[in-house]
Amino acid sequence: MTDTPIRCTLYVESSFILSPIRHTAPSTGSRTIGALHPDIGKEQRMSAFTTYIGTRDGVYRLDGDRVEALGLGDQRIWAIHGWRDQTGDVSLLAGTYGAGIFRSDDGGKSWQPSNEGLSATALQTIGPDPTQPGALLCGTEPGRAFRSEDGGRSWKELSSIRELDGYEEWYLPYSPRAGAIRNFYSPPGSGTHLFASVEVGGLLESHDSGQTWAYNEVPPDHDIHHIGGHPEDPNLLYVSLGYAGLKNEKRDENSPKLGGIGRSRDGGRSWTKLLTDYTRATIIPPTHANLVLAGPAPYVGREGRIDVSSDGGDSWQPASAGIEVPMPDMVELFQLAPDNTIWAITSGGRLLWSEPADWHWRSALSDDGGPDVQSAVFIAD
Repeated sequence: MTDTPIRCTLYVESSFILSPIRHTAPSTGSRTIGALHPDIGKEQRMSAFTTYIGTRDGVYRLDGDRVEALGLGDQRIWAIHGWRDQTGDVSLLAGTYGAGIFRSDDGGKSWQPSNEGLSATALQTIGPDPTQPGALLCGTEPGRAFRSEDGGRSWKELSSIRELDGYEEWYLPYSPRAGAIRNFYSPPGSGTHLFASVEVGGLLESHDSGQTWAYNEVPPDHDIHHIGGHPEDPNLLYVSLGYAGLKNEKRDENSPKLGGIGRSRDGGRSWTKLLTDYTRATIIPPTHANLVLAGPAPYVGREGRIDVSSDGGDSWQPASAGIEVPMPDMVELFQLAPDNTIWAITSGGRLLWSEPADWHWRSALSDDGGPDVQSAVFIAD
């Protein structure tokens, strides 16, 4: 739960047709806003990937020592995904908070709406479908899921989600829309097994690539912000939990505390509550899979910290070197870059990164400001 919408890293709403407006980057040349921090400029030149970020005012590319605007400046980009095709061209999908998805097949020089089949236009997440090679999944606000099998040109709703008992009880404290699907996760080697996290709705589970769904109960929590797990062990799962409860639940001062981190060692059949601070993000670094990283905060969106555990979450140590603690904001999402560095998007729009196990965080943008980051994707050069 949050007091205001923070990201759709990544929305009840009626279908409508977007006007066929073509958004194009300025023909007079790309606009440069701020600069990369000197450290990240060096690191990105050494590593073979380019970072594209979604912000409150469009899409940007981190390019050497520049932050280059790529258009859609009138849109809040809560989710972004991209890839490089066999010819070397970069395709991007930018998910907005209210105007659907825009697609670019020329690295962000021009953009076109890409909303065929979408019945919700506030995006929370876009990414590869881990259960169907070549397909994409997106999650929206209100809580709906869609699959694309043509690179995001058209979408088909996984409509059985809306048939779940209690779907009408999903809600968001900051939006009139009902719930939000924030991410999808498939345990390694599990074939068609798929999870979806629903903010103020619950944890969903499918065994047939999303054709049918059921609730996976994480008692007493239903404010599920993120689901992830171990890169090799399909039974080890972690969920990030918020403070909100479903409105039909009766709670009093004796009720178990909501929020924190839940852990399952048996593939989701049972859960153990770890931390109880509000949490939106956890990650296990693949190169240090004995560790789990978390970004909890005692208050929604502020006074956050970054902690790490080497025993599966039974105990935690600070992992916040290089940043002020308590943070003025909190971690919204951890992401893995192609060079195995860990990046963090914060609720205040900052973009941080660290080497695994080092946990000395640096800003990807210069200290004199830059775009308000909401989402990011890394594309190998």
